[in-house]
Amino acid sequence: MSDTESKLVYSTSSGSICPGCSRPKKNCLCRELKKAALPEAGKPDIRFETSGRKGKGVTLITGLPLSQEGLLALSKKLKSQFGTGGAVKEYTIELQGDQRDKTFQALRSLGYLK
Repeated sequence: MSDTESKLVYSTSSGSICPGCSRPKKNCLCRELKKAALPEAGKPDIRFETSGRKGKGVTLITGLPLSQEGLLALSKKLKSQFGTGGAVKEYTIELQGDQRDKTFQALRSLGYLK
């Protein structure tokens, strides 16, 4: 095997090497690239769930073609508009309570739904 085909796995000078980007783990770019990548864009899905939340319901919004920062901004706007709490987890916006109708109208007015 030639030197161009080999991959460095561990080096005492830089420590462990990331298998994805071949850089030292402390300087790994994979995490940053994953954060910046957009999820698969499709039709936004709005649903209401109570499972795993001790009976408390949340409205989940998935499938929006936005980056993590865009989702945070949209979440903040929706939370202030509806007067409710919520969070953004793994490209999913969670809003406390049953906000399906309000969310549908808000996303339609913002141009995410037809």
